[in-house]
Amino acid sequence: MKKNFIMAISICVALLLSGCVTKQKYNELQSQYKKCQDELTYVNSENVDFSNAKKQLTAQVESLTKESEQLKKDTLSLSRRLRQSERDLAKATKDYDDMLKDFTRLNAHNQNQMNDLMSNIDKYKDELDAKEKLLNAQQDSLNSAKADLAAKEARIQEMQDILNQKDAEVKALKDKVSAALKGFEGSGLNVYEKDGKVYVSMDDKLLFASGSWVINTQGMNAIRNLASVLENEKEIFVLIEGHTDNVPYHGNGQVKDNWDLSVMRATSVVKALLQNGNIEPVRLSASGRSEYLPIDSENTAEARAKNRRTEIILTPNLDQLFKLIQNN
Repeated sequence: MKKNFIMAISICVALLLSGCVTKQKYNELQSQYKKCQDELTYVNSENVDFSNAKKQLTAQVESLTKESEQLKKDTLSLSRRLRQSERDLAKATKDYDDMLKDFTRLNAHNQNQMNDLMSNIDKYKDELDAKEKLLNAQQDSLNSAKADLAAKEARIQEMQDILNQKDAEVKALKDKVSAALKGFEGSGLNVYEKDGKVYVSMDDKLLFASGSWVINTQGMNAIRNLASVLENEKEIFVLIEGHTDNVPYHGNGQVKDNWDLSVMRATSVVKALLQNGNIEPVRLSASGRSEYLPIDSENTAEARAKNRRTEIILTPNLDQLFKLIQNN
């Protein structure tokens, strides 16, 4: 359009210079001039628009240039990071491959171990079954032993109860005998308890004259008091033991030595008990110990006096306990 405008101006100038212009031609030129003026105005306006557009484009170019530079920098940074990532990936890949190889070797080793375990599992199972059977048998044996132990403990407790009862009876018997013979305790008589039995020990001077087996009056009174206790204690067995000293006895007739003398004295006491109390003879027995169970082994007059004695041993009836022991 600008080119056309310049051409129109050139024509007008040429016509004016020629000096011979018709009115019609003038009008045409006038019209063209106006048109050219309008086009010039339009061109100036477009030129302003183009200038503004140029400024905008220049600004956009500068912005894009900056963005391009930043993109170049970002691209360079990304390239570096990419190369580092590639190196890291290569290292990670190598590490992975190494781990995979290690895992493969380990897995093969574990598989071998697993195969060994699987091959032995039946053996272990058989051993376990055998041990379980043995354990069950031992448990059954243990339960049986526990039951036997409980039964034995019950029987032992029953025996202990019987023994405790007998001990109580022996103590009560000792108290009764001590009370019955209390008046003779200072005359060579001693009542004591030993090994679950009650002992009534009488010196020979309380019962007999020297070398005699005939019971004197004082001794008979003591035996009479004892018989009154024993006739009411029907579960008590009575053993009478005669003891002498170590001085040899020389007698005549049927009593010739200490053996005979000890037996005769024990027998005299048995008869005296039967005469002075309602006592079953089966509960009584006599024994002569001669000089061979002394209290004092010293060879002195005092020791010999201690050894010359008659012991009446009262034993509780333990048939119940013996039966229980036999049943066990």
